[in-house]
Amino acid sequence: MLKGNAYGHGASVTAAFLASRGLPLLAVGDLTEALDIGQAPQTSILVLSPPLPEQLPLAVRHRLHITATSPELVQSLSSLAQGRNQKVTVHIKVDTGFGRLGAAPEELVPLVKEIKKCPYLKLGGIFTHFPAAGGDRIFTAQQLNLFLKLKEEVCALGDCDDVLWHAANSAAFLTLPSSHLDLVRIGTLLYGQSPVSVGAEWDFRTTWQFKTRIVQIRTLPKGHSVGYGRKYRTKKPARIGVIPVGYSHGLELEPLTTPLRQIKHALGQGLKGQHFVFHPMGPLPILGRVGMGLTTVDLSKTPDVYLGDSVTLSMRRVTASAHVPRIYYLAGKVKCILANHEVLSPTGRKISLLGLF
Repeated sequence: MLKGNAYGHGASVTAAFLASRGLPLLAVGDLTEALDIGQAPQTSILVLSPPLPEQLPLAVRHRLHITATSPELVQSLSSLAQGRNQKVTVHIKVDTGFGRLGAAPEELVPLVKEIKKCPYLKLGGIFTHFPAAGGDRIFTAQQLNLFLKLKEEVCALGDCDDVLWHAANSAAFLTLPSSHLDLVRIGTLLYGQSPVSVGAEWDFRTTWQFKTRIVQIRTLPKGHSVGYGRKYRTKKPARIGVIPVGYSHGLELEPLTTPLRQIKHALGQGLKGQHFVFHPMGPLPILGRVGMGLTTVDLSKTPDVYLGDSVTLSMRRVTASAHVPRIYYLAGKVKCILANHEVLSPTGRKISLLGLF
Protein backbone atom coordinates (compact mmCIF):
# COMPACT_ATOMS: atom_id res chain seq x y z
CA MET A 1 0.00 0.00 0.00
CA LEU A 2 1.45 3.34 -1.13
CA LYS A 3 -1.42 5.68 -0.35
CA GLY A 4 -0.65 8.92 1.49
CA ASN A 5 2.71 9.23 -0.30
CA ALA A 6 3.61 5.75 1.00
CA TYR A 7 2.53 6.81 4.49
CA GLY A 8 4.88 9.77 4.21
CA HIS A 9 7.89 7.81 3.00
CA GLY A 10 7.85 8.97 -0.63
CA ALA A 11 5.78 6.81 -2.95
CA SER A 12 7.98 6.80 -6.06
CA VAL A 13 11.14 5.56 -4.34
CA THR A 14 9.20 3.13 -2.15
CA ALA A 15 7.46 1.73 -5.23
CA ALA A 16 10.78 1.19 -7.00
CA PHE A 17 12.22 -0.55 -3.94
CA LEU A 18 9.21 -2.86 -3.50
CA ALA A 19 9.11 -3.66 -7.22
CA SER A 20 12.79 -4.62 -7.06
CA ARG A 21 11.87 -7.10 -4.30
CA GLY A 22 9.40 -8.85 -6.59
CA LEU A 23 6.04 -7.38 -5.58
CA PRO A 24 3.87 -7.64 -8.72
CA LEU A 25 1.04 -5.36 -7.57
CA LEU A 26 1.11 -2.13 -5.55
CA ALA A 27 -1.84 0.08 -4.63
CA VAL A 28 -2.54 3.79 -4.18
CA GLY A 29 -5.55 5.76 -3.04
CA ASP A 30 -6.38 7.74 -6.18
CA LEU A 31 -5.25 8.64 -9.68
CA THR A 32 -3.13 11.59 -8.58
CA GLU A 33 -1.08 9.34 -6.31
CA ALA A 34 -0.60 6.86 -9.14
CA LEU A 35 0.67 9.57 -11.49
CA ASP A 36 3.07 10.84 -8.82
CA ILE A 37 4.70 7.42 -8.73
CA GLY A 38 5.33 7.36 -12.45
CA GLN A 39 6.61 4.16 -13.98
CA ALA A 40 7.44 1.45 -11.47
CA PRO A 41 9.26 -1.26 -13.44
CA GLN A 42 7.98 -4.83 -13.39
CA THR A 43 4.92 -4.06 -11.30
CA SER A 44 1.33 -2.91 -11.70
CA ILE A 45 -0.49 -0.16 -9.82
CA LEU A 46 -4.04 -0.58 -8.51
CA VAL A 47 -5.99 2.65 -7.92
CA LEU A 48 -8.36 1.96 -5.02
CA SER A 49 -10.81 4.80 -5.71
CA PRO A 50 -12.87 4.87 -8.92
CA PRO A 51 -11.67 7.64 -11.26
CA LEU A 52 -13.94 10.50 -12.27
CA PRO A 53 -15.16 10.28 -15.89
CA GLU A 54 -12.71 12.93 -17.05
CA GLN A 55 -9.83 11.04 -15.42
CA LEU A 56 -10.43 7.78 -17.29
CA PRO A 57 -8.23 8.62 -20.32
CA LEU A 58 -5.23 9.22 -18.05
CA ALA A 59 -5.87 6.03 -16.10
CA VAL A 60 -6.06 3.99 -19.29
CA ARG A 61 -3.04 5.68 -20.87
CA HIS A 62 -0.88 4.80 -17.87
CA ARG A 63 -2.14 1.18 -17.87
CA LEU A 64 -3.37 1.36 -14.30
CA HIS A 65 -5.58 -1.23 -12.68
CA ILE A 66 -8.84 0.64 -12.20
CA THR A 67 -11.46 0.21 -9.47
CA ALA A 68 -15.06 0.14 -10.70
CA THR A 69 -18.15 0.48 -8.53
CA SER A 70 -20.91 1.19 -11.07
CA PRO A 71 -22.12 0.00 -14.50
CA GLU A 72 -21.82 3.56 -15.82
CA LEU A 73 -18.09 3.59 -15.14
CA VAL A 74 -17.70 0.14 -16.70
CA GLN A 75 -19.48 1.27 -19.88
CA SER A 76 -17.37 4.43 -20.17
CA LEU A 77 -14.20 2.46 -19.57
CA SER A 78 -15.16 -0.17 -22.11
CA SER A 79 -15.77 2.43 -24.83
CA LEU A 80 -12.47 4.13 -24.08
CA ALA A 81 -10.51 0.86 -24.04
CA GLN A 82 -12.06 -0.22 -27.33
CA GLY A 83 -11.27 3.13 -28.92
CA ARG A 84 -7.62 2.74 -27.90
CA ASN A 85 -7.57 -0.97 -28.80
CA GLN A 86 -6.18 -1.62 -25.34
CA LYS A 87 -7.05 -4.22 -22.72
CA VAL A 88 -7.78 -2.63 -19.33
CA THR A 89 -7.72 -4.46 -16.00
CA VAL A 90 -10.59 -3.70 -13.61
CA HIS A 91 -11.09 -4.51 -9.94
CA ILE A 92 -14.56 -4.27 -8.38
CA LYS A 93 -14.93 -2.92 -4.87
CA VAL A 94 -17.94 -4.25 -2.99
CA ASP A 95 -19.16 -2.69 0.25
CA THR A 96 -19.74 -5.42 2.84
CA GLY A 97 -20.33 -3.02 5.73
CA PHE A 98 -17.88 -0.13 5.65
CA GLY A 99 -20.52 2.28 4.32
CA ARG A 100 -18.12 4.13 2.05
CA LEU A 101 -16.92 3.29 -1.47
CA GLY A 102 -18.18 0.23 -3.26
CA ALA A 103 -21.01 -1.51 -5.03
CA ALA A 104 -23.76 -2.93 -2.87
CA PRO A 105 -23.57 -6.74 -2.43
CA GLU A 106 -26.63 -7.30 -4.63
CA GLU A 107 -25.00 -5.22 -7.38
CA LEU A 108 -21.85 -7.32 -7.61
CA VAL A 109 -23.01 -10.17 -9.86
CA PRO A 110 -24.67 -7.84 -12.42
CA LEU A 111 -21.47 -5.73 -12.44
CA VAL A 112 -19.33 -8.80 -13.05
CA LYS A 113 -21.59 -9.84 -15.92
CA GLU A 114 -21.32 -6.34 -17.40
CA ILE A 115 -17.51 -6.48 -17.32
CA LYS A 116 -17.43 -9.98 -18.83
CA LYS A 117 -19.48 -8.70 -21.78
CA CYS A 118 -16.78 -6.13 -22.59
CA PRO A 119 -14.00 -7.68 -24.74
CA TYR A 120 -11.52 -4.93 -23.87
CA LEU A 121 -11.97 -5.24 -20.09
CA LYS A 122 -10.36 -7.86 -17.89
CA LEU A 123 -11.75 -8.57 -14.42
CA GLY A 124 -8.55 -8.61 -12.41
CA GLY A 125 -9.92 -8.64 -8.89
CA ILE A 126 -12.80 -8.18 -6.47
CA PHE A 127 -12.21 -6.67 -3.05
CA THR A 128 -13.78 -5.27 0.08
CA HIS A 129 -12.51 -3.31 3.06
CA PHE A 130 -12.77 -3.81 6.84
CA PRO A 131 -13.47 -0.77 9.07
CA ALA A 132 -12.90 -2.49 12.42
CA ALA A 133 -10.62 -5.50 11.98
CA GLY A 134 -8.50 -4.36 14.92
CA GLY A 135 -11.41 -4.18 17.35
CA ASP A 136 -14.75 -5.63 16.27
CA ARG A 137 -13.75 -9.09 15.15
CA ILE A 138 -17.34 -10.40 15.12
CA PHE A 139 -18.43 -7.75 12.62
CA THR A 140 -15.27 -8.32 10.57
CA ALA A 141 -15.98 -12.06 10.43
CA GLN A 142 -19.52 -11.28 9.25
CA GLN A 143 -18.11 -9.10 6.50
CA LEU A 144 -15.75 -11.86 5.43
CA ASN A 145 -18.55 -14.45 5.39
CA LEU A 146 -20.65 -12.20 3.17
CA PHE A 147 -17.67 -11.62 0.89
CA LEU A 148 -17.04 -15.36 0.57
CA LYS A 149 -20.71 -15.98 -0.27
CA LEU A 150 -20.43 -13.37 -2.98
CA LYS A 151 -17.34 -15.15 -4.25
CA GLU A 152 -19.36 -18.37 -4.59
CA GLU A 153 -22.02 -16.52 -6.58
CA VAL A 154 -19.48 -14.93 -8.89
CA CYS A 155 -17.50 -18.11 -9.44
CA ALA A 156 -20.74 -19.94 -10.25
CA LEU A 157 -20.81 -17.79 -13.39
CA GLY A 158 -17.61 -19.53 -14.52
CA ASP A 159 -14.19 -18.26 -15.61
CA CYS A 160 -13.11 -17.11 -12.14
CA ASP A 161 -9.61 -18.60 -11.97
CA ASP A 162 -7.72 -15.40 -12.81
CA VAL A 163 -9.70 -13.13 -10.48
CA LEU A 164 -7.85 -11.98 -7.35
CA TRP A 165 -10.02 -11.81 -4.23
CA HIS A 166 -8.65 -9.54 -1.53
CA ALA A 167 -9.94 -8.11 1.74
CA ALA A 168 -7.29 -8.05 4.47
CA ASN A 169 -5.71 -4.79 5.58
CA SER A 170 -2.90 -4.75 8.16
CA ALA A 171 -5.24 -5.35 11.10
CA ALA A 172 -7.05 -8.25 9.42
CA PHE A 173 -3.72 -9.72 8.32
CA LEU A 174 -2.83 -10.03 12.00
CA THR A 175 -6.21 -10.96 13.50
CA LEU A 176 -8.06 -12.94 10.83
CA PRO A 177 -5.86 -15.35 8.80
CA SER A 178 -8.89 -16.66 6.91
CA SER A 179 -9.21 -13.22 5.29
CA HIS A 180 -5.84 -13.45 3.51
CA LEU A 181 -7.38 -14.99 0.36
CA ASP A 182 -5.36 -14.31 -2.84
CA LEU A 183 -3.47 -11.25 -1.61
CA VAL A 184 -3.31 -8.93 1.38
CA ARG A 185 -3.15 -5.12 1.41
CA ILE A 186 -0.40 -4.30 3.91
CA GLY A 187 -0.20 -0.62 4.80
CA THR A 188 0.78 0.67 8.23
CA LEU A 189 2.32 -2.71 9.12
CA LEU A 190 4.77 -2.38 6.24
CA TYR A 191 6.05 0.89 7.69
CA GLY A 192 6.90 -0.41 11.14
CA GLN A 193 3.68 0.11 13.10
CA SER A 194 1.03 -2.36 14.19
CA PRO A 195 -2.66 -1.40 14.41
CA VAL A 196 -3.19 -4.07 17.10
CA SER A 197 -1.20 -5.55 19.97
CA VAL A 198 1.17 -8.28 18.81
CA GLY A 199 3.53 -10.77 20.38
CA ALA A 200 7.25 -10.47 20.96
CA GLU A 201 7.98 -12.44 17.78
CA TRP A 202 7.24 -9.30 15.78
CA ASP A 203 10.30 -7.11 15.41
CA PHE A 204 9.06 -3.71 14.25
CA ARG A 205 11.67 -1.15 13.34
CA THR A 206 11.54 2.60 12.93
CA THR A 207 11.30 3.31 9.22
CA TRP A 208 11.85 7.04 9.26
CA GLN A 209 12.98 10.10 11.21
CA PHE A 210 12.22 13.76 10.55
CA LYS A 211 15.31 15.91 11.06
CA THR A 212 16.12 19.58 10.64
CA ARG A 213 18.83 22.00 11.81
CA ILE A 214 18.94 25.06 14.01
CA VAL A 215 19.20 28.16 11.79
CA GLN A 216 19.46 30.88 14.47
CA ILE A 217 20.35 31.16 18.17
CA ARG A 218 19.76 34.27 20.27
CA THR A 219 18.95 35.37 23.82
CA LEU A 220 15.66 37.04 24.69
CA PRO A 221 15.18 39.20 27.81
CA LYS A 222 12.68 38.41 30.57
CA GLY A 223 9.09 39.16 29.57
CA HIS A 224 9.72 38.93 25.81
CA SER A 225 6.87 37.38 23.81
CA VAL A 226 7.49 34.49 21.44
CA GLY A 227 5.47 33.61 18.36
CA TYR A 228 2.11 34.52 16.86
CA GLY A 229 -0.54 35.74 19.27
CA ARG A 230 2.13 36.43 21.90
CA LYS A 231 0.78 33.47 23.89
CA TYR A 232 4.16 32.76 25.46
CA ARG A 233 6.39 35.16 27.36
CA THR A 234 9.81 34.39 28.80
CA LYS A 235 9.86 34.19 32.60
CA LYS A 236 13.58 35.03 32.68
CA PRO A 237 16.30 35.68 30.08
CA ALA A 238 16.09 32.75 27.67
CA ARG A 239 18.44 31.34 25.06
CA ILE A 240 16.31 30.27 22.11
CA GLY A 241 16.85 28.52 18.80
CA VAL A 242 14.86 28.65 15.58
CA ILE A 243 14.23 25.67 13.30
CA PRO A 244 12.90 26.05 9.71
CA VAL A 245 9.91 23.72 10.19
CA GLY A 246 6.29 24.58 10.91
CA TYR A 247 2.75 23.47 10.33
CA SER A 248 3.16 23.73 6.54
CA HIS A 249 5.62 20.85 6.87
CA GLY A 250 3.21 18.88 9.08
CA LEU A 251 4.54 19.74 12.53
CA GLU A 252 1.86 19.27 15.21
CA LEU A 253 -0.80 18.44 12.64
CA GLU A 254 -2.89 15.50 13.77
CA PRO A 255 -6.24 14.24 12.47
CA LEU A 256 -8.85 14.60 15.22
CA THR A 257 -11.51 12.12 14.19
CA THR A 258 -13.95 12.26 17.10
CA PRO A 259 -15.02 14.75 19.79
CA LEU A 260 -13.62 12.40 22.44
CA ARG A 261 -10.25 12.31 20.71
CA GLN A 262 -10.27 16.10 20.42
CA ILE A 263 -10.98 16.41 24.15
CA LYS A 264 -8.19 13.97 24.99
CA HIS A 265 -5.82 15.88 22.72
CA ALA A 266 -6.71 19.20 24.37
CA LEU A 267 -6.33 17.74 27.88
CA GLY A 268 -3.03 16.15 26.94
CA GLN A 269 -1.73 19.44 25.65
CA GLY A 270 -2.81 21.15 28.84
CA LEU A 271 -1.15 18.56 31.06
CA LYS A 272 2.07 18.31 29.08
CA GLY A 273 2.20 22.04 28.51
CA GLN A 274 4.73 21.79 25.71
CA HIS A 275 5.92 19.71 22.82
CA PHE A 276 9.58 18.99 22.30
CA VAL A 277 12.15 18.50 19.59
CA PHE A 278 15.09 16.27 20.38
CA HIS A 279 18.81 17.05 20.43
CA PRO A 280 21.58 14.65 21.52
CA MET A 281 22.11 16.89 24.56
CA GLY A 282 18.46 16.63 25.62
CA PRO A 283 14.86 17.55 24.72
CA LEU A 284 14.22 21.14 23.59
CA PRO A 285 10.76 22.51 24.50
CA ILE A 286 8.83 24.32 21.75
CA LEU A 287 8.05 27.90 22.78
CA GLY A 288 4.88 29.65 21.63
CA ARG A 289 2.84 28.73 18.62
CA VAL A 290 4.23 26.71 15.76
CA GLY A 291 4.38 29.00 12.71
CA MET A 292 3.86 28.09 9.09
CA GLY A 293 7.56 27.60 8.40
CA LEU A 294 9.45 28.49 11.61
CA THR A 295 9.35 27.22 15.17
CA THR A 296 11.13 28.44 18.32
CA VAL A 297 12.70 26.09 20.87
CA ASP A 298 14.10 26.71 24.35
CA LEU A 299 17.87 26.18 24.72
CA SER A 300 18.14 27.50 28.28
CA LYS A 301 18.81 24.11 29.85
CA THR A 302 21.04 22.79 27.07
CA PRO A 303 24.00 25.16 26.70
CA ASP A 304 25.94 22.81 24.41
CA VAL A 305 23.59 23.34 21.47
CA TYR A 306 25.01 25.31 18.56
CA LEU A 307 24.02 26.90 15.26
CA GLY A 308 23.59 24.24 12.59
CA ASP A 309 23.05 21.39 15.03
CA SER A 310 20.66 18.67 13.90
CA VAL A 311 17.46 17.99 15.84
CA THR A 312 14.80 15.29 15.48
CA LEU A 313 11.11 16.13 15.41
CA SER A 314 8.19 13.98 16.49
CA MET A 315 5.71 14.12 13.63
CA ARG A 316 3.00 11.99 12.07
CA ARG A 317 4.40 10.45 8.91
CA VAL A 318 1.30 11.01 6.80
CA THR A 319 1.15 14.73 7.62
CA ALA A 320 4.77 15.35 6.64
CA SER A 321 4.75 17.55 3.54
CA ALA A 322 5.72 15.89 0.27
CA HIS A 323 7.94 18.94 -0.38
CA VAL A 324 10.31 17.97 2.43
CA PRO A 325 13.33 16.12 0.95
CA ARG A 326 13.60 12.42 1.76
CA ILE A 327 17.00 10.77 2.18
CA TYR A 328 17.00 6.98 1.77
CA TYR A 329 19.46 4.66 3.49
CA LEU A 330 20.14 1.07 2.48
CA ALA A 331 22.58 -1.07 4.47
CA GLY A 332 23.62 2.04 6.40
CA LYS A 333 24.55 4.09 3.33
CA VAL A 334 22.70 6.88 1.53
CA LYS A 335 21.11 5.32 -1.53
CA CYS A 336 19.25 8.28 -3.02
CA ILE A 337 17.44 11.53 -2.24
CA LEU A 338 13.91 12.53 -3.27
CA ALA A 339 13.53 16.30 -3.56
CA ASN A 340 11.11 18.39 -5.62
CA HIS A 341 9.80 15.20 -7.27
CA GLU A 342 13.30 14.38 -8.57
CA VAL A 343 15.48 11.46 -7.55
CA LEU A 344 19.08 12.44 -6.82
CA SER A 345 22.26 10.53 -6.14
CA PRO A 346 24.04 11.05 -2.78
CA THR A 347 26.12 13.72 -4.54
CA GLY A 348 23.03 15.58 -5.79
CA ARG A 349 23.06 14.39 -9.41
CA LYS A 350 19.70 13.61 -11.00
CA ILE A 351 19.30 9.85 -11.54
CA SER A 352 16.64 7.34 -12.58
CA LEU A 353 14.86 4.87 -10.33
CA LEU A 354 15.23 2.20 -13.01
CA GLY A 355 17.76 -0.32 -11.75
CA LEU A 356 18.56 1.73 -8.64
CA PHE A 357 17.66 -1.06 -6.23
